[in-house]
This record gives sequence, C-alpha cells and structure tokens, in this order.
Amino acid sequence: MSFLSNVRTRHACGWLSFFWFLSAVSIRVHESVELRTLSTVTVQCGENVTLTCDASTLQLHIMKFTFHGSNKTCDYRNPQADSDILCETKSETDHQRLTMTLLNVMPPNQGKYYCKLHTTQGTYSSTTVVAVQDCLDAFEHTINETRAKCLFSGLYPSGIIHWHQNEVNLTASATTWEEEDQSGRHKVSSTIDVQKGNTSQPYVCSLWIPSVGKYLKSLDLYMYKEQTSSGDVVKLQWSIIIVEMIMVICMT
Repeated sequence: MSFLSNVRTRHACGWLSFFWFLSAVSIRVHESVELRTLSTVTVQCGENVTLTCDASTLQLHIMKFTFHGSNKTCDYRNPQADSDILCETKSETDHQRLTMTLLNVMPPNQGKYYCKLHTTQGTYSSTTVVAVQDCLDAFEHTINETRAKCLFSGLYPSGIIHWHQNEVNLTASATTWEEEDQSGRHKVSSTIDVQKGNTSQPYVCSLWIPSVGKYLKSLDLYMYKEQTSSGDVVKLQWSIIIVEMIMVICMT
C-alpha cells in the first residue's frame, strides 16, 4: 500500500511540475511582448515626422500590427501609403518594426497615434502624441507718421500681438484682427496710432503665444524723419542767391 502511494505521489508531482513548466513558459512568452514608441513628438508646420513602433516578440504569431491616427493607417502586412504618409516595415527573429512618416505636417495632423499589436497571446497597444507648434511662415511691418502695423501669417498656435515703446505697454490701444486658413494656421494683424514726439524711439511689436507661454517673434519699427543739417541750409541759401542773380541779369 505504501508502494502504490509513493508511485501515485510521484506521478502527481510529475504532472504538477509539467503544468508549472507550461505556465512558466506561457508567462515568460506573455511578458516578453513589448511595444516601444515615443510618448510625444513635436514638429513645426511643413516638416516631415517619422513615428516608430518597435515590437519585441519571442517568435509569436503576429495576427495584426498597425499604426494609425488622424485617419491614416500603416499596416505591417500591407504597408501601402498615400500621398500624405509613408509606411515601412522591418522584420527580425525576435523584433518587428513599423514606421509611419507623416509628410508636410499641419495642425490637423496633430493628436494621438496608436500602435497596436495583435498576437495569439493577446493585444498590446502604445501611443505617440504628435504636437504641432512654433509655426510662422511670414511677417511684415509698416510705419508712417500716423500709424504702425504688424502682420504675422502661417501662425500656429494662435498668438496675440503686444506693443511697447520705451518700456511703455501700448497694447490696449491697438486694433487687431485674425483669420484662420484651411490648414488650421492663423493670420494675425495689429495696428496702433503713432504718438507724436516719440519718433526717436522704436515701436516694438511682439508675437505672444499663450498656449506655450512664450514670445515667438519681435519686430522693431523705426520712424525716420528727414532732418536738414546746417551745412545743407547754407547751400540752399547760396543756391537761392545765385538763382536770384541770374534772374536779375536776364531781366536787364
């Protein structure tokens, strides 16, 4: 009886060890799956940006591997792309890579992009946030005896124009307007009346971006006033005298 009991005990222990081994292997395989992406990518308007998703697997069967966002999708098994994106794949023994390159990035392209891996062990996901900022295509300024004007176009995020002269804040007296184009970028313009008696000091218009808390661009506007030197006055007086003498000679 004791002999049979020992045999059964060893048999049971053998099966328990076998199931424990399978469980351990299963857990190791499950834990070996890892997705690596950048958490945030910052880009300026018009630039290209590449989003990469690395999947470390232990020779698992990949059912589906995609990178998608902003109505764009890259598929590991069918890396076709359109005019706005490029898709690339790379396969190694225990490593798979899927990349999505966004072309000519604009504000509508920002947001969350999801890398998703579907295997026989389960589904895994990782996210990259694309942020668009510091966009500015062009700027211009004018000044005359009555007003000063600054204009910034191709701007994102939207900004506010601040006016200063000799450390005096003139923003409250400015007139501003703003419009948004189809790409989500802004055009901002601001005008102020020029104060008499301060022509020696430049007017400074600065583009403030509230969403990031910084100035993106500052412009100095100088109003030059033509001055006549004492030497020019003397030359002018002699010219008048000579003209008068010639007129007298011609009349006599």
